[in-house]
Amino acid sequence: MSPITPILDGVRVVEFSQLIAAPFCGLTLLDLGAAVIKVEAPTGDAMRQFPPHLDDGESALFRALNRGKRSVTTDLTSSAGRALAGKLIATADVVVENLGDARRRLGLSFAEAAAQRPELVWCAITGWGAEAPGRSIDPSLQAAMGMISITGEERGGPARIPVPLVDFMTGMYAVQSILAALWQVRQGAPGTFLDCAMADASATLISTSALLAAGGLFSPRRLGSGSPLVVPSGVFVASDRRELQIVCVTERHWRRLCAALDRQEWTEDPASRTNEARLANRDLIHSRVADVIRSDTAEVWVRRISEEGAICEHVRDIDEAWADDRLAARGLASLEPEGGPGWSARIPTVSLARGASEPLAPAPALGADTEAVTRELEPS
Repeated sequence: MSPITPILDGVRVVEFSQLIAAPFCGLTLLDLGAAVIKVEAPTGDAMRQFPPHLDDGESALFRALNRGKRSVTTDLTSSAGRALAGKLIATADVVVENLGDARRRLGLSFAEAAAQRPELVWCAITGWGAEAPGRSIDPSLQAAMGMISITGEERGGPARIPVPLVDFMTGMYAVQSILAALWQVRQGAPGTFLDCAMADASATLISTSALLAAGGLFSPRRLGSGSPLVVPSGVFVASDRRELQIVCVTERHWRRLCAALDRQEWTEDPASRTNEARLANRDLIHSRVADVIRSDTAEVWVRRISEEGAICEHVRDIDEAWADDRLAARGLASLEPEGGPGWSARIPTVSLARGASEPLAPAPALGADTEAVTRELEPS
């Protein structure tokens, strides 16, 4: 499939951001065709210092999150820095920032900017809301919203989900909100201030457990790789010590699994005939499945179970997963050098924006575009 015409072609985004959520929002807008100017303090986005570093000294994570952007450095605590920021905002269609309660202290105001540019869309990405004090990051929101409390092994302690799930979900929410606001502007409405909080994204991520718990339907608890809603669901070890994951979402999946395991009698056993019965006999069912899986290799079971129409996958480590040709075919990952030192990987944003073979643009050096952008802002 050829890439679509960039839908945000001609849109200018000014991004006051660091770390993940706001840069990911800007990256997605860039992949949709926008031109993105990243405004950094003279010390740079903190992500520039995050390991691992590539052969040229650049942070691999910074490169992945900020490819294709231009970098302008300015000291927002100085009058000259704020003046430059004001000029940039005056040319923007969209402002993305995660300055938090520093926004007012630095003198950046949507109301003032909108008075000069009524069509401006301003997106503030914060922890608990644009008017809430303090700062939050992904792990603190996971803790505060209850995610950590239900993550981990049943007989172990709570565990953080070891990926920045809240950051990425917040960035996606912000992009959706910005696209809706830009659509309104194109219909003749004025711009708007978007309050995109990480707490909102966290609430969505935890919502199924929260709603069921609030309704008194069940008490969420740690189940490792298991599910509170269906059985069987978990990781099983094959005869070659490789692990595989099995989940039966519907009764059809359960019947197909029983056929693949050559245990059709389980579909008539009162202890396992229905999902309700299997939930009541979780340990028994998982023990039965585990005993059968131990009788052959993971490769055999994944093939057999999948061919029968049930759901089963190898539990792969990251290197093995990212070497999958299916990812490369979709343009999602490349672990080979691309015309530069070391490493390149595409953080997926939107599926329609770019072709799989299109090379990745580099991330900007700190302040690399300050002089050029400043000249562009001068009256002609």
